[in-house]
Amino acid sequence: MRLSRILAGGAGLSIALTGRDGRYLKTFSEDLIGLDFSWDRKRLTEDFLLIEPENGNIGIEKVREIEAHFLHRPPAGRRKFILITECERMTLESANALLKILEEPPDFGRIILNTTSWNSLLATIRSRAIPISIEVPDTLMEEMKRKYRDKIVDIYAGSLEDYSILSYFMDLDTEALTVDALALPEGEDGVEYLEDVQNEDPIFKIKRRKFYMNLIKRFITESDFFALAGKIAPWFGGAGSFEKCRLLVFYSRGLLRDLLVVSKTSLWSRVVNIDLLEWLMEYREGPNTLEDFLWCDRFLRRRTASLNPTLVFFRAMYSVRRNFNRDSAGGKMNA
Repeated sequence: MRLSRILAGGAGLSIALTGRDGRYLKTFSEDLIGLDFSWDRKRLTEDFLLIEPENGNIGIEKVREIEAHFLHRPPAGRRKFILITECERMTLESANALLKILEEPPDFGRIILNTTSWNSLLATIRSRAIPISIEVPDTLMEEMKRKYRDKIVDIYAGSLEDYSILSYFMDLDTEALTVDALALPEGEDGVEYLEDVQNEDPIFKIKRRKFYMNLIKRFITESDFFALAGKIAPWFGGAGSFEKCRLLVFYSRGLLRDLLVVSKTSLWSRVVNIDLLEWLMEYREGPNTLEDFLWCDRFLRRRTASLNPTLVFFRAMYSVRRNFNRDSAGGKMNA
């Protein structure tokens, strides 16, 4: 494998794996490290360091861990590895501190950056890491569609957005996936799916996604926007507020993207939310759809969690609300 040869050669080295799916980048990176014949998995805790965001950021204390990791040579293997996921979420302070390490990594050091937003990194960091584009192979989604056939509707979008979900369903027996397994409780009893932002169970994540999408659709279809917003906004405060808002903006961006696809093209095969395709076709984009899509995109690249969740919530829901207009057959939505 060409990448493994790059990592094996030369002195200290930094590469940046870029792509649309952060979870796939992480899995790919870990597999890549495992291919190094000189690396001893028995020394996982000593020779490998994983750096991930905490509370929305990668702060300066994480860079201090990197410095400590590289203080000593590996006693057995020839290399030490550091994997930094979602590195676009480094604070400015931590990014500048990392820059010093990237300039002069130890000869045994290998740093792998993962990012879904390469251009948002500091130019000085981009100039010191070799960028390599890594995407989830299209063949995996095609194989999954063949495997699940009619059942694919409920799991397609989540699998396309999150490699851990795709991987789970690729391994699952198709008979184990039932409609009941993915059903949400009636009414607002599904708020638990909003509250638990740390749950990594694939079935739970599919249900959580469905809950968010149902919530977003309510803001598009119900007549009294502000009454609904006043009732729902408190759900996005408290513990995990930043991650809840990120998910809300993430799903809003996807829905706005699908609206642009349906409004401007006939390429409906590119719609992500295929379970909502029939519903989407009742609407046409508004004058601010692209602007609001780009706002969502910028928000998802934010490096800080010090945001007002109520303001983020209102901005996200107003974005989808004002952009979904009924087509000529259905009349106009009220603003």
